[in-house]
Amino acid sequence: MDVLSEVLKVVKLQGAMFYNGEFSAPWSFRSPASCKVAPFVAAGAEHVIIYHLLTEGRASARVEDGEHLGLDAGDVVIFPHGDPHIIENGRPIKTTDLLQELARIFSQGLRLARSGGGGDVQNSCAATWRASRT
Repeated sequence: MDVLSEVLKVVKLQGAMFYNGEFSAPWSFRSPASCKVAPFVAAGAEHVIIYHLLTEGRASARVEDGEHLGLDAGDVVIFPHGDPHIIENGRPIKTTDLLQELARIFSQGLRLARSGGGGDVQNSCAATWRASRT
């Protein structure tokens, strides 16, 4: 049996929050640790798993000070331990720290958020899943 199947045997997914974004190159954002995101997803959440789905274009993902992982349309990157990470395309002037934006992001629901430098467009969906051990 594969590792994901084993993990799903002991983890119960209890809900989700989605963020729908359209970013024009160059762009970069830093997602905070999942412990900072958890209170916005659900009070008392034990853990949230953050993932990003690139629906169009190209991007890269990395944990801070880590190697870049190239992403193409249709790719999903998951941060199961809740590490802070950076998702980007191109050489941005400044990385946007989403820790400062959490309240606004979670209050807007699925309304499309746009950001970036005005170049080629990438569409992304980020999501968090509230998880607990069974």
